[in-house]
Amino acid sequence: MHNTACATFFVRKLRGLKLFESIQEVTQLPFVSSSFDWSMLDSTGIESDAWQRIAEKRINPFLVFCHPRVLSEQPRLLLYYRTLALISQKGLSALVGGNVAAVEDGRVEKFDSEWLTKVVVGINSILSTIIRTAADIAAQDFPGFQFASAGATIQGSWNNAIGSEAEAAIRTILVNNLRDEIVQIVWRDGSTTKYAPGFHTDLIDRIAEVRVLRMKNGYHVLFAHEPDVSLRNSKDIPIVAVEVKAGADPAGALERLGAAMKSFDNDRNVNPRVKTVYVVRCITPELQKRISQNNPFDYTFGLSEILADRTTQRTFANLLIRAMEGK
Repeated sequence: MHNTACATFFVRKLRGLKLFESIQEVTQLPFVSSSFDWSMLDSTGIESDAWQRIAEKRINPFLVFCHPRVLSEQPRLLLYYRTLALISQKGLSALVGGNVAAVEDGRVEKFDSEWLTKVVVGINSILSTIIRTAADIAAQDFPGFQFASAGATIQGSWNNAIGSEAEAAIRTILVNNLRDEIVQIVWRDGSTTKYAPGFHTDLIDRIAEVRVLRMKNGYHVLFAHEPDVSLRNSKDIPIVAVEVKAGADPAGALERLGAAMKSFDNDRNVNPRVKTVYVVRCITPELQKRISQNNPFDYTFGLSEILADRTTQRTFANLLIRAMEGK
């Protein structure tokens, strides 16, 4: 489970960072190089030795150093230069202050001139050191620096998001298997989008933002908490409920079992015959014994098996499909 969920998490986060797009934007800058003045090296933190070295290597300066006007006109390109300098958002914020994440997310359109100078000088000083001290340097090395930097940031996010990522993985499996039944998506902000096959990749990328999938025949799938997933009919009566527990600590397995049983109370109060599905990451011998003896759920799946095996994924998703077909 860990490897599969971690991989999907990294891909989605990397897309969300839009590092690919930032790299593409910066590669367009050399075509307008005559519009920019690089004569003020000292005031931008660029060391003359580093400047001379990239000139000798015939590397365009836009691919290495942060020009203040570029950052002023295209704030999101801070992501490109920060990752090239191998410094984290937290590290850069500690160095220059301000909300680096907001800038890179596109939530800041105009900089304070003093802060802009601090950022440019700070990043260019680091980049100058890298260029000056590297045994060898070439433009093709730069993406490696950037993706290493982005990967370290994402790894930190993953360590804090294993539980939510497991829920996102289960949602993704359901969406992939229910795509022929989806009519409309309701987002967390209350807006809606008509579903079309061409929108499927965008839907997966935004899976954490989905609140409801409106299906054919009047059914809908509600993504919430307690339970995590609830298939409901046109009268809003729950038919199938799914709870995901991704905790890995064996010592907490029985505690998670109790929490999962409680999470179904809301749906069971509405429909005592609702089918309950428990998806659990850590199944200890004692947990298996309790589940076998008491049958607290209609179905139990191991999270690792669902994520790794397509047949198990179809079996899991078919519980909802068959329910919508009245079987």
